[in-house]
Formats: sequence, structure tokens, C-alpha cells
Amino acid sequence: MWIRKDVKEKGKASMKNNYWKCVLAGLIIAVIGGGAAFGSGAGIGGPTSTVAFRGDDMFGIEDVADLEDSGVYIDEDNNTITVNGERITVDSEDGSFDMSDGTFHANGSDGSVSYENGVLTVTDEEGTHTIDASGITINNNSFGISTGAIIAAMTVIFIIAFIASLVILVISFTIRAFLISPIELGCKRFFRKNLDEPANLSNIVFAFDNHYLNVVKTMFLRMLFTFLWSLLFFIPGIIKSYEYRLIPYILSENPDMDYKEAFKLSKDLMTGNKWNAFVYDLSFIGWSILSALTCGILGIFFVNPYKGSADAALYEAIRYGSANDTEVTTA
Repeated sequence: MWIRKDVKEKGKASMKNNYWKCVLAGLIIAVIGGGAAFGSGAGIGGPTSTVAFRGDDMFGIEDVADLEDSGVYIDEDNNTITVNGERITVDSEDGSFDMSDGTFHANGSDGSVSYENGVLTVTDEEGTHTIDASGITINNNSFGISTGAIIAAMTVIFIIAFIASLVILVISFTIRAFLISPIELGCKRFFRKNLDEPANLSNIVFAFDNHYLNVVKTMFLRMLFTFLWSLLFFIPGIIKSYEYRLIPYILSENPDMDYKEAFKLSKDLMTGNKWNAFVYDLSFIGWSILSALTCGILGIFFVNPYKGSADAALYEAIRYGSANDTEVTTA
């Protein structure tokens, strides 16, 4: 049984023997492995409704929707009324602004604005316009937003977002399959070769000149199967990722190997080793925390090349055996 301490020490020694090239290879793996996040936080706010309330001008109102319940918040200093997240700004040169018992009223020379019991009422020279809690115009179709229009707009937005997400997913998978995965395999080949003697960085592009399409197919299936297993809940995806862990190293030595054979060999080699490999990965958490505390600087110049070298030593120990046939110990 391989010993975690021996694996990590061999990886560290090989890193020191070819330090700067290991740094570059480790940085490449970190960049393509960490990748870009396909989701980002964005501030989302409700639409802003503005009531023009000035001199001889008539009222104008835009995007009034989703007025719910009776929550009303008034900022008299800024002439701002918030109704359940909807902000209504009243610009009044000669109007009044007051609130009582859960209602508000803004009065001016050309009309008034009021909100009471979930209904917004605007009175101007054209008459009275009433909008209920769902944003449906009751008295004037030109003044509100119909439910049908809202549903149609939301449907169009959903379809566009779905198609855009699908296109991004396909592009992402394509780039990873045809470019990133072969480079990942080349980096792992570099670290594997570097265990025995200082390796050349030319190993990083090894897959592009050696059974490229077979490498692309096998690495793509590895990524796809892991993704599909992850859909069944998180744990199966983790288990399968460890089962398929050695495929890049296997292909780096045998790029012409059929994908079924590569999957089977990796599965056989990881049988009985998945938990120990998981604990081995956990042993790098401290280094990852220190890397984060140094804004990634420690990761670039030590943790990434160290982990890449140790991972290669782990593959060698699992496939070809360790010199120490004892139980796994902590490093």
C-alpha cells in the first residue's frame, strides 16, 4: 500500500529538481482547472416608477407593476414613495406630500397620486387611472401593463435565457474538450516524466501530436460522465471523479488506448484507493488556505507545482506500486 508521506516527498523532490518549469506547468493546470465561473452575482432591483408632478405638465408614469399588499414607505425629504419594492418619485414644485393610516397622497395643481388598499390611483387632466396590485390597468388600458403582456414578455425572456445558457454550455464543453483537456493531459504527462528526470515543457502539447482525436473523445467522455453522475446528487459525482482520476495519466502514457479500456483501467486502479486518495487531497487544505491568504502567490510558486508533482507520484504509486508496502500514514 502506498504511503502518503512518501508520495508527497517524491513529488516535492521532483519539483525542486526542475522548479521553474514545474511552476509554469502548475500555473497552467490551475488556470484551466479553476476556469471561469459561469455564474455571477448581479444586483436585481424592481422597476422604478416615476410620476412627473410639475406645474402645468400632465402626469407621466412608467413600468408600474407588481404592486403587492399594502406596504408603503415614504421618504418625504427626497419625495420618494416605495410600495413593496416599487419606488415612485414625486417631483412636485407646488404639491403636498403626506401620509396617514397606510395611505399616501401627493397633490398638486394638475392632479393627485394616492395609494390605498393595494390600489394606485393617479388623477390628471385625462381623468383617473387606477392600477391594482398585479399591475393590471382597470380604467385605462394605455396606462397599465396587461397580464398577457407580462406573461408573453417573461416567456420570451425565459426562452432567450435558456437558449443563451445552452449555447454557452456547448461552447464551454467544446473548448474544454478540444483545447483545455489535451493541455491538462500534457501537463500531467510533464509532471509524470519529471519524476524520473527533469522534463521538457514540450510535453504539455503532447496530445496534439499523438492520437489527438482519441484523447479528445476519451477526455470528453470522462468530463461528460462525471457531469451526468453529479446530476444524481453531489456524492455520486465525487465518487466517479475519483474513479476516473487516473485517466489523463493513463492516456499520457498510452494515447491510443480505447476509451473503454482507459475507463476500466482507471476504475480497477482506484478500487480500494478512492478513500485514501480523498484523504490525500484533504492533506493539501492547509496549503490552499495559505495560498488564499497570500492572494494566490504561494499557490503559484509552491502549492500548484508541489500538488502537480505529488499527484503524478500518486499515480505512479497506485499503478506501479510503492517501495514501502505498509499502511497509509499522514504526512
